[in-house]
Amino acid sequence: MKLTTYYFCLIAGLCSLFTFGLHAQESAIYKQMRQNFQQPPNTAKPTVYHWWLGGDVDTVRLKEEILSFDKAGIAGFTIFEIGSRDTVFVGAGPEFLGEASLETIKVAVEEAGKYGMEVGLNTASSWNAGGNWLTPKHAAKSIYQRKVNVSGGGKEKIKLPFPDIPEKDPRGRKRLISYGKDGKPVYSEEIAVLAIPLVGENAAIDTSLIKDVSIYFDANKEVLNWDVPEGDWKIVRYVSSNSGENLVLPSKYSAGPIVDHFDADATAFHFNYIIDRLESKLGDLRKTSLKNLYMASYEARGFNWTPTLPQEFQELNGYDLKKFLPILFGEVSLSQEATAAFRAGFQRTLSELMINNFYMKSKEICNAHGLKNNSEAGGPGYPLHDVPVEPLKALGKGLDIPRGEFWINHHNFSEEGLDVLRVVKEVSSASNIYGVGMVEMEAFTTFQQWQEGPYEMKPMGDRAFAEGMNRVVVHGSTHNPKGTGNPGIVYHAGTHYNDKRVWWKKVRPFNDYLARISYVLQEADFQADVLYYYGDTIPNYGGHKRSRFNPGEGYDFELLNTEILFGLEVKNGKIINPRNGAEFKVLALTKEHEINPKVLSKLEQMASSGAIITGPKPNRIAPERNMKELPNMNGWLDNLWKPFSKQSFKPGSKAIYYNVSVGEILKALELSPDFSYKGNGFYTLDYTHYQKGDMDFYFIVNTTGEWLSRDLIFRQEGKVPELWNPENGNISPIPIYKETAEGISLPLSLAPHESAFVVFKPGIKPVHFTKIAHGGIHPPKVRYSDQGIEFWEEGEFGLGHGEDTLILNNFPNVKALEGAWEIYFPEGWGAPDKAIFPELKSWTESENEGIKYFSGTARYEKKFIHEMHASEYPEAKIYLDLGDLSHVAEVWLNDKPLGITWSKPYRFDVTEAIKPGINTLKIEVANTWSNRLTGDAITGKDYTQTHVNNTVIKGMPNFRVTWENAPLIPSGILGPVTLTTVLPIAMPK
Repeated sequence: MKLTTYYFCLIAGLCSLFTFGLHAQESAIYKQMRQNFQQPPNTAKPTVYHWWLGGDVDTVRLKEEILSFDKAGIAGFTIFEIGSRDTVFVGAGPEFLGEASLETIKVAVEEAGKYGMEVGLNTASSWNAGGNWLTPKHAAKSIYQRKVNVSGGGKEKIKLPFPDIPEKDPRGRKRLISYGKDGKPVYSEEIAVLAIPLVGENAAIDTSLIKDVSIYFDANKEVLNWDVPEGDWKIVRYVSSNSGENLVLPSKYSAGPIVDHFDADATAFHFNYIIDRLESKLGDLRKTSLKNLYMASYEARGFNWTPTLPQEFQELNGYDLKKFLPILFGEVSLSQEATAAFRAGFQRTLSELMINNFYMKSKEICNAHGLKNNSEAGGPGYPLHDVPVEPLKALGKGLDIPRGEFWINHHNFSEEGLDVLRVVKEVSSASNIYGVGMVEMEAFTTFQQWQEGPYEMKPMGDRAFAEGMNRVVVHGSTHNPKGTGNPGIVYHAGTHYNDKRVWWKKVRPFNDYLARISYVLQEADFQADVLYYYGDTIPNYGGHKRSRFNPGEGYDFELLNTEILFGLEVKNGKIINPRNGAEFKVLALTKEHEINPKVLSKLEQMASSGAIITGPKPNRIAPERNMKELPNMNGWLDNLWKPFSKQSFKPGSKAIYYNVSVGEILKALELSPDFSYKGNGFYTLDYTHYQKGDMDFYFIVNTTGEWLSRDLIFRQEGKVPELWNPENGNISPIPIYKETAEGISLPLSLAPHESAFVVFKPGIKPVHFTKIAHGGIHPPKVRYSDQGIEFWEEGEFGLGHGEDTLILNNFPNVKALEGAWEIYFPEGWGAPDKAIFPELKSWTESENEGIKYFSGTARYEKKFIHEMHASEYPEAKIYLDLGDLSHVAEVWLNDKPLGITWSKPYRFDVTEAIKPGINTLKIEVANTWSNRLTGDAITGKDYTQTHVNNTVIKGMPNFRVTWENAPLIPSGILGPVTLTTVLPIAMPK
């Protein structure tokens, strides 16, 4: 690169003014955000599930593991005791919450407190919530029936025995039901006895023909004394009793029923028992590091019932449910309308009971003891699990800390292509619209045992951040008692995130990366143009970004449910959620066959107030039996819904527009995309936008495995851009940008799967360049740093400033470190102490079995010569690039530590470390356990010890292979290793 003195002085002057402008603009908010971004607080750092398999815990090892968490940048853990199907490697510990168990929990809580960590505790041995302390009265309940057929014509004594309860639950296991001496369950409750007229097959009847004959039934004698009318009748006795559904995978001595999630008394009994047990050992929980109680996924199966269900149903739906009970068992055919209305009302009733009596009740009890409640409320729900709950309300209203989940390397999709194991957008929206703030994710779950490193985890993590995750809960870290070997015992699912991981000692930078992004998204407020109402159906689901709803490229949206819809306000054409102050331009409606009349009334009121609403026209207004204070709505659908046209569209008119996309509405409003670039229709860049005071944070993600350069346009004006790098905390000015009619435009280059924050802050605009002139469609590969602008491509480029253009002839100098490398392997793992590789290649290509199957950390050493006068440019920057590697590396040059690299580009600035003459380079590289496990399976060696005998491999996520058939993963430094010299447009000190 050649610059004349004139041009260099011009650039120096521009950059000096730029730097002065930056320092003059730092507000209190800016300083706080900058400081905590670079050094994130504990509340932003990741936590983990700490699996206690079988409840078998070695407290010496437990303390070692907690210390390892702290060193790795992990701020806490959720104790998750669970059983194991393995009984050889996994020991059997004590009963969960028994005296011995409490002593171990006390050790964990006190040890965590020494490091300022926070602890959560799962409220069961495995899941669902429950335990062996539950009485039949408080255990989960179902509805059973017994039926007989009779012919009428007089008074009869009809014997109706107690219903038969299947011996096994829906999971195929023996039901945990306590029976009395009479052979009947200890707990049962009569619901109703109905007489149903027998009609022709598939003939629909009206509920007026069904007779409730409960008052004629003597439950003690199990006899119905009834004057049977003429005709043939089916007499059905409905009884509630325990479902007998057990905890899914409890430890050996901890089996027990699940709690009645719909009964407030049962919830209170369950949580008070747990808290009483904890307080008996820990004392005042407010003074401990135990901060929350966790309820894992709700995955109960079969019918649900609770004693208060009929009353709640009556209050919510305005009619008695008893005559509709046959619908649950398919005993009758009612009209399609009546059946649909009952099922919807029944689901809504269960949802309200679960939200109020389980989630909100547990929250009340936890808060009274200084704890928070935490759960995947109703999730992962529909369509993966048929959970009877409205998820946004359960997550946002019922929880202090809502949690979702996402997996890596899986193919679990619904028929329409929905990723059912990515429940992120739903949780972030719930947290936002209810004003909760925290959005935790059970993160990086997988069945791909020991296949991945941080770089392989990163793309799905970034995708979750772009959907609103603001705290990572890694699933998970398994406790390993002494003597379990390597890689040890693990819970069968999850990325195994503990001190037995090969790359564990080098994982801190990855955790810091997660914390930096989490901090910004916790502290700032999500920004979107569109509210998406996902309807009044229960169960419901939001889906992930660009799945069930897509507002169009460059726009984002917030999910909305019925409860929050009712509280929305409209001011000056803007739709406002008063719970968090968020403002939106457009309300989009999902497609619904029929619309709740109360929802319709709210939409009419909003449209009358000037809200812009769009969505498909419903076929009809749903029959509403609780029609209190609702107007006559005849003709409303035709009067409100109007076809969209550019000519007739008028913001503020009383209309709901259909036959139009949200994107077309936004264009008609002349609202440019919040974020755009050429080719954005392919979504190669993902993004999310947050705001803190007068600062705007755009998190930008390269979703591809290739370098990507684009001119980006942000809907901002009058602000100064910066680049915040979450991988290392560096904050750099962006000295190339310009204001256009659409917003602020700037060039940005991102490495494969790289992500970054583009931050806009207020202040006097410094002197800056406005564009890069070049011959390509996209800008050249350009990087920003404190030293200025670096071009990483050869070519002639122009930097525009006003009417002037500075022409640059750029020639990065690349020098490969050729020749042999010395590689040192640790003792005891089958590899030689030292090997010489004539050239860089994967260990798996070695003919030496000890190297071919090596798993661990090896050290590369190489000496190379750096010329005394390598260039004539004192401002030149020299970078060491490792090319490709697997999986994590730590580097020293001339015994000066350069740091740890885990993500592309595997690159270090060595300007200050390199010296003329002979230089010594040392690189430690850690891979994963997979290759050694495969090697042991093939050769019969026993370097590894684990109970996991198969894995899922990339590209075949739904098929498990044994270790001998698992492909070897390229490992080590793959290169090429180069020294690249670039000449930045320097920022003067």
